[in-house]
Amino acid sequence: MSTPVYDRYRAAFVGAIAQALGQQPEEIDPHVKPADPQHGDLSFPTFPLAKALKKAPPAIAADLATKVSVPGLQIASAGPYLNARFLLQPFVGEVIDQARSEGEKYGHSEAGKGKTVVIDYSSPNIAKPIAFHHVRSTMIGNAIANLYRSQGWRVEGINYLGDWGKQFGLVAVGFQEYGDPARRGEVAHLVDVYVKANARAESDPEFDERARAFFRRMEEGDQEALALWEEFRETSLRDFKRVYERLGVRFEHYEGESRYQGKMDAIIDEIAKKPGTKESEGALIVDMPYDENEPPVLLKKNDGTTLYATRDLAAAHDRYERFHFDRALYVVATDQSLHFKQLFRTLKEMGRPWADRLIHVNFGRVGGQSTRKGKLTLLTQVLDEAQAVALEKVKENIAAGRIQTDDAEKLADAIGLGAIVFGDLKNRRVTDYDFDLEAFLSFEGHTGPYLQYAHARACNVLRRGGGAPASYDPSLLTLPEELALVREIARLPVVTREATEQNEPSLLARYLLDVASAFSRWYTLGNQERDKRVLVEGNEPVKHARLALTDAVRITLASGLTLLGVPTPENM
Repeated sequence: MSTPVYDRYRAAFVGAIAQALGQQPEEIDPHVKPADPQHGDLSFPTFPLAKALKKAPPAIAADLATKVSVPGLQIASAGPYLNARFLLQPFVGEVIDQARSEGEKYGHSEAGKGKTVVIDYSSPNIAKPIAFHHVRSTMIGNAIANLYRSQGWRVEGINYLGDWGKQFGLVAVGFQEYGDPARRGEVAHLVDVYVKANARAESDPEFDERARAFFRRMEEGDQEALALWEEFRETSLRDFKRVYERLGVRFEHYEGESRYQGKMDAIIDEIAKKPGTKESEGALIVDMPYDENEPPVLLKKNDGTTLYATRDLAAAHDRYERFHFDRALYVVATDQSLHFKQLFRTLKEMGRPWADRLIHVNFGRVGGQSTRKGKLTLLTQVLDEAQAVALEKVKENIAAGRIQTDDAEKLADAIGLGAIVFGDLKNRRVTDYDFDLEAFLSFEGHTGPYLQYAHARACNVLRRGGGAPASYDPSLLTLPEELALVREIARLPVVTREATEQNEPSLLARYLLDVASAFSRWYTLGNQERDKRVLVEGNEPVKHARLALTDAVRITLASGLTLLGVPTPENM
């Protein structure tokens, strides 16, 4: 993959400023930002130079404008800013050619080559179905994993299953009371058993103690207890994998808290050496400073059983030993911020030099869940309803002649999934949002179907135009809307890199909306003026140039949507 066109021009602008000022490029680089579109594409503020040069910033900018020259850039000052604007040529041709030559890899790079990131995401509990609230960790984690892969990182995605703890004791003793042996392989039945057992445990201390005792048997290695646990675990895992396949999500590893059974004593011994352990109300805790009213890190309860924190400490050590990661991400709700703050602090207190490589990628809550049938809790239910509503819309559009497809149900599934995934990822991950299926499925506005339709429209234009041309003349693309669209296409490698570095898929999601909007503005010019149509009649050279630009749009949308986990239908 070649250097992105945008990066190449930016680097040249930085270098020219540095040379004019007698400084090093790395001193200038942090200050060069995207410009206000009215003034250009790149901007350098001169405020930091005023004291050293003993000049007013506008005078510095005006002076630099006479000294800085970069082929392909128009340099000018505007007040205290030195701005650069991409010239129509050769910029337009360079961007289109790069997108078309790299295809589905456009926006990718080798920046992370040789580095490893471990990403812990999704993480449902066994003997429970994947609930709708899991969509955030699952799809944010999946998009982040795709982003890191696109930047050359080695990704070790881990689905860290909640498959250990007292809750499994509830499932086990609940099955003895409420289970149907003929249905022991059904997750739905296990869920029903768990709900009944959990309710009973709250009002029946003896039953609650039976659940605790079963978990103690598991921790002590009781074969009968472990056999039942293994059976129910595999039942849940089969069900999970069906859902993940439907979502298009993959993991390098399925691992659970159970992996660290038998390894907790070793980690507790390590903590006992540094920073130390002590007893508190019969429980074993990490002996380190705590803020006022901060609960301590519990390693063992008063009955001797381990906790989530103990297993996470063991897991962090295990993952570093196996992968020697450069980063380890935990894609978990903001609600767990204290847990991860304490986890990372404990590892730091233990003297682990890699503790600062651990990052809690937190996210907000989903509210509302407004659908036609009221509130939904299971992810499969939401997917089913999304497909059903999308199918209604697809059939309406087929009848009206607005959509052409040979498989309405397959298209509806793609639209439904795209609506849910994009509806989540367009939000900054730390914010809360309300789920509204009808709004998410709209073909207008900031939605997945809107982007899918833009991609399908580009595909349709190319089909009607005879396909993407092998050669074209970029100098024929002179409309302001064409340059604006090319500018957006040029930004994909930059946005992809930023989204990766910030672990923020919403940056890519919102960028794709900008691309689709710019494409729509350009495409609809032909509704008023025939000579501005993409498939202009009587001017083959211009038509070929516009088809090449359309091809670059298609590639950009397909690349970005694929990274987010949104399907890209070619007919809509």
